[in-house]
Amino acid sequence: MKQSDLSERLWSLAARIGKVVDALPDTRMGRHVAGQLVRCGTSSAPNYDESGAAESRDDFVHKLSIALKELRETRGWLRFIVRTELITDTRMTEVIDESDQLCRILGKSLQTLRATSEPPGSGFRKSEITDSRLQIPDSVFGFLALDHLAIAVPSTEEALKIWRDKLGFPVICSEVVNGGVVRLTHLDLGNTHLQLVEPLTPDHPLQTWLAKNGPGLHHFCLKVDNVGTSHAELVAAGLATIDPPPHQGTQGKRALFLAKPATQGVQMEITGA
Repeated sequence: MKQSDLSERLWSLAARIGKVVDALPDTRMGRHVAGQLVRCGTSSAPNYDESGAAESRDDFVHKLSIALKELRETRGWLRFIVRTELITDTRMTEVIDESDQLCRILGKSLQTLRATSEPPGSGFRKSEITDSRLQIPDSVFGFLALDHLAIAVPSTEEALKIWRDKLGFPVICSEVVNGGVVRLTHLDLGNTHLQLVEPLTPDHPLQTWLAKNGPGLHHFCLKVDNVGTSHAELVAAGLATIDPPPHQGTQGKRALFLAKPATQGVQMEITGA
């Protein structure tokens, strides 16, 4: 698709978003959603157009990333409108479908660009970029790849005697987060990380989990560009709740657990900026 054609579709979507905003009820919820939707729903088109005047490849990727982030948030709020019955499903179907299509187009373009433009030391491994088996194609919620597998352990040092010393997985980092209540230690598995999760306080919920299950696989985590944007989309789809909000993960990243009942009791996490 030509850049001019995609720009036209994004601006047309922005115009349709304006009509959706005007159709929202004048209630507390309606006004809140309207404000959020006006902000993100009219941002993708101008940000995409700005990418056409990028000063470098990295600048182009950055501007395109912003356009996609705003578009994904827009899609999340559109679904939220249907979920909360602020506007009927039949009136929203076409605009939601168009936002889905545009997200896939921009996401695929950005994925292709990143595969050839990530600078050394950016944190991405070559295998994560070039091996399609490690990527998640056309993800609806912004999932990029598997970030880590997490094992709950009562003692990090005891666990390291197995995973580091016997099996040979090197330690990448280890830090105490969330106000000193949990230690997260990452080991390198080659194409993803193994995370050892040790609760450090007696009342931490993982203490109960460990008492019942013993050390073992606790959850898996997927990488996203923006946790806040993906959170809004997952809430709209009924896969996450508004509370609790995202929490601190390792290496300055944010993280969020999905609602376990929505995934048949499987604990799933997302992490990113």
